[in-house]
Amino acid sequence: MVRPEQPDIAMKQAPARANVGYKPRMADTIPPLYEDLLFPAAPEDRPYVFTNMVMTLDGKTVSGSREEAVMDLGSPADHAAMRQIQAAADAVMIGAGTLRATKGIWFPTHLVRVVVTRSGQVPLGSRFFTDVPEKAIIAGGEARALERQPKSLPHGVMHFPSVDGELDLRGLLRFLRVERGVARLLVEGGSELNGELFGLGVVDELFLTLAPRVKLGRTTPTYAGGEPLPRGHLQNFELISECRVGDELFLRYRRKS
Repeated sequence: MVRPEQPDIAMKQAPARANVGYKPRMADTIPPLYEDLLFPAAPEDRPYVFTNMVMTLDGKTVSGSREEAVMDLGSPADHAAMRQIQAAADAVMIGAGTLRATKGIWFPTHLVRVVVTRSGQVPLGSRFFTDVPEKAIIAGGEARALERQPKSLPHGVMHFPSVDGELDLRGLLRFLRVERGVARLLVEGGSELNGELFGLGVVDELFLTLAPRVKLGRTTPTYAGGEPLPRGHLQNFELISECRVGDELFLRYRRKS
């Protein structure tokens, strides 16, 4: 079922199918799930924050181990949806583990990109930094840890340091909003980073691709880790769009006020 906020997939594809001898291409079989995304206005002190993850039927967000990339968990439709969501953001934030695991990681050049790290151990040769160094931010870690790495910090990359070993995530969000003009922030995990942001109560929306697979594992990462919320303080979200593509479900939720 596609709700009114979603494009009319059948109508968009009908003209092409009407052509004699038409053969569907991969681009034609992937619906524009999240084209022209609209979001409420951002608060003055932080960006409007939305997360995006693909998850198995049993709630896991990896197909292998924590140290491995997860690009094989979702379908081409999921990958296309991810790019559409990225196009609607001003900045993207990921954890250092996600960056280390995804060797060929790439983001559109318009995005400010933030990697959150405790140790400061990040692959400085990654395209995350080298594509547009002036838009890259390392949040957390000690300056000494960065200096000890084999590669030097690319010119233009900013370091938002920890204070007494702890990263001020609220302060980071304020910096992005006030100093960098970021109104829409996309967070792409991992699980612990998502959990910290949910724990702070700053996640406004979440996008979820439900993949038709089962992973299992007592310690396998889920959509969000972190400290559990008390029973009386569960966060409530409302479903604002849903779409089925093959055996995958694409869901968009917005937090209830």
